[in-house]
Amino acid sequence: MPDLDLDFDYTFCDTASSVQAALPVLRNSAILAFDCEGQHLGTAGGRLSLISLHAIQPPSPDVGQRTFIFDVLRLKRKALRGVYDILESDDVLKVVFDGRKDYSCLFHDRRVVFRNVIDLQLADIRSRHVRGEGDAARMNRLKDCMQPSELYRNRHLYRQVHKLNGLKNCAKEHIGYTATRGPRFDHSLWLERPLAEDYIRHAVEDVVLICSLYLFFRDAGYLYSQISGDSMRYVSIYNDRQPTLDDGFRSHGLLPLDILDHAEGGIRGTCVYCERSLPKSCFSKGNWAGGVGNRQCQVCRAVMFPPFWLQRKRLGRQ
Repeated sequence: MPDLDLDFDYTFCDTASSVQAALPVLRNSAILAFDCEGQHLGTAGGRLSLISLHAIQPPSPDVGQRTFIFDVLRLKRKALRGVYDILESDDVLKVVFDGRKDYSCLFHDRRVVFRNVIDLQLADIRSRHVRGEGDAARMNRLKDCMQPSELYRNRHLYRQVHKLNGLKNCAKEHIGYTATRGPRFDHSLWLERPLAEDYIRHAVEDVVLICSLYLFFRDAGYLYSQISGDSMRYVSIYNDRQPTLDDGFRSHGLLPLDILDHAEGGIRGTCVYCERSLPKSCFSKGNWAGGVGNRQCQVCRAVMFPPFWLQRKRLGRQ
């Protein structure tokens, strides 16, 4: 198990010269933990604030693992080009945890396509089977995401549906990490300058946790052979368009279908809610028979039955 003493030693890069000093370490690191922070990151109208990179496998032992935080609001795009080149490089492995919004932001707002990536959120899902979790445990996790009465009454409709873990919950489950309880983050403050130290520490903590999880998953054998291809399908899921803040069918706590166990070829149909082209197996028999304009995948059906606490929360916003 990796050391859980988080290393908050970092380099904050907000000038062109500080970026240039960081690039040799990052370019020559074989593996980087990668994360972004911002306001409504990756959604329509959102804004990027920070890019965080942590050298998991630095160029030499004397360099050591190091964290670099790049202030996107202060740096010109020309100064960031070297960072973007690393993200687009096939030679450096980028490790993320739920990289969908990071990819969406960089792809749509910056025209950056990061490559050679593995997403540990998928490794977490795969690890459940390796750890001996059966269908009862999978259903028990789903109770937090949808109405239990619907889940158990129509359990045959949700056989492919999995609940996603957030980064800190995943770290707690696998490596015993306990997050320090602090004030609730106001995500609009990611755009404030000077940026509060608590926000910088949050950014550092995330990439260091990604590093710790990667090392643990690697040693435990959870980084399965197809994870690279699965990860690219996963992080690029918003290539067609960025989700809006209120689009519950594209932003939710469930694993989208046809990411794990991806099926090439075969009969496919389009879900009218998430608008994804999916294999026939992602729809119930009755739903598929209903015709092109009515097809609803298993995940989107689950999203239509949110737990009662979430319904009350949404009503409170209205």
